[in-house]
Amino acid sequence: MILTTTLLIIVTVVGSGLLNVFNIRRVFDDTTQRQQELFSRGRETLGEIGTPLFARAVQQLLIDRGRDPDIVSLVRETVAQDTKDQDGRKDYGLKLAFVLDLNQNLVAHCYEDAKLECIQGATPHEPVGPALGQLSVTTWQRALEAWKAAADTKGPALVRFDVEAAGSRYRVFAFPVFIGDEPTAAGAIAADRPEARQGYVILGYDLAPIAWFATSAAEQKAEASTRAALYTGAVGALFALIGTLLAIFQGLSISRPIKQLAWKADQIARGDLMARVEITSSDEIGFLGENFNFMADQITILLQQTAEKARIEQELEVARAIQETLVPTADPVDKGALKFAGFYQPAAQTGGDWWTWSELASGKYLLVIGDVTGHGVPSAMITAAAKAACDVARHVHGDTVTVTRLLEIMNHAIYESAQRRFVMTCFASIVDTEARTITYANAGHNFPYLFRSSEGKGEFGSLMIRGNRLGDDRTSKYEAKTTELVPGDVIIWYTDGIVECENEAGDEYGEKRFRASVRKAAALDVGEMRDAIVADATTFFGEAPRKDDITMIIGRIA
Repeated sequence: MILTTTLLIIVTVVGSGLLNVFNIRRVFDDTTQRQQELFSRGRETLGEIGTPLFARAVQQLLIDRGRDPDIVSLVRETVAQDTKDQDGRKDYGLKLAFVLDLNQNLVAHCYEDAKLECIQGATPHEPVGPALGQLSVTTWQRALEAWKAAADTKGPALVRFDVEAAGSRYRVFAFPVFIGDEPTAAGAIAADRPEARQGYVILGYDLAPIAWFATSAAEQKAEASTRAALYTGAVGALFALIGTLLAIFQGLSISRPIKQLAWKADQIARGDLMARVEITSSDEIGFLGENFNFMADQITILLQQTAEKARIEQELEVARAIQETLVPTADPVDKGALKFAGFYQPAAQTGGDWWTWSELASGKYLLVIGDVTGHGVPSAMITAAAKAACDVARHVHGDTVTVTRLLEIMNHAIYESAQRRFVMTCFASIVDTEARTITYANAGHNFPYLFRSSEGKGEFGSLMIRGNRLGDDRTSKYEAKTTELVPGDVIIWYTDGIVECENEAGDEYGEKRFRASVRKAAALDVGEMRDAIVADATTFFGEAPRKDDITMIIGRIA
């Protein structure tokens, strides 16, 4: 009986240990597979959303021609920004990116390994060649093949494929840059270039972390299996040495928690990550149960953090896309006697600057520009409230809306929305092209410049009037002022971002440089003048990150 009981105990302990080891290995295998799938889906989402957004970012730079340094800077920043350390190793995220012009010649190329290396295409641009490395050559060839296959099946212009080089795998996304027309795969490979095609962007995401997951899981699985086997062996040896009576009683007390442990481990292996083992003892079985619970907690936390990060990144991209609809397009506006062009660039994914315009009756045009304190998602929400309030004022008052009434309505909306935690500076103006006057009111904003050409270099004036910031005081009232205009007058509305942003040495662009840039470009059309001023400021800033949003409107009276 003693031998039978002892043998039964040993068999029970060993069998439970083997079951636990099997379940542990299955949990690790399933978890690793989920991690790899989740990571792969995350890279896929980044590529699907990020590639068209990146194409939109380089779109204007490709149209302008000759802005290769700006494109290289944009590509460098895009590749570098998502690199992060993960368990002592670098997850490069976006590892390869290059931009081609409308003739499929290289404009900019960046590849990140031990260090980030970016090059600018030759002048004139040359095709992708072996000098860039076999990875880039293979990637471009595969992109052309993918577009050809997509064109045959009328598939989408955004193509994706995996590339292996030097023992590394990449998930590559390629997208043609089209202007004024929907991108197509057929247009991407057409020898007779469509007018809408302006270039190409190719982004390659690093898939190395997938192999890391497998390696790390294998090590953890082996360690956990060994630990479980050791605990099982220790328990079996202990019970084998105990007498028959004690073995029977101990067997009854141990078989129950072992069964529960195996059941909970099976639940976890089947995907129920909320299952936990109830700890009723402090011996080896209890310790093993604690390890099971700890393992399940860590898996749950990891999956939640990964999903939450992917959700936040996707929501930020959506918020940025929505905010871009709050401001007019960058295309110059020609209204005969009044021509103007705007520029908007947030410092982060979303910003606190905003501008808009509306056509009123009898040749009058409303132009509004504003700047919320700070930038980012909270400031972007306030700009949305300001846009809504402006639209309500236009709807209620129609063509009779005044700049003072408009600011009062916006002030009330922002005060109620932000409760003084955020305020907004704003300058509202109505240009009367028939009377050649500008009527304006100010809510703590920078005074716009009025540049009037003369026989010399021209003279600067300011549309000077003061008022409380929007959201400071619910009862704020605003005054209006009217200034006469003459043909050739240039009006520059702007936010403080362009004059307060700094270069790499910490020097601000400043009002003096800004005015000099305006004077130098004053003879150009409004669109060209805006682009010249922005290019001058961008050259000054260099690689320094922008600390504030930049918004500007250039208007000219004919």
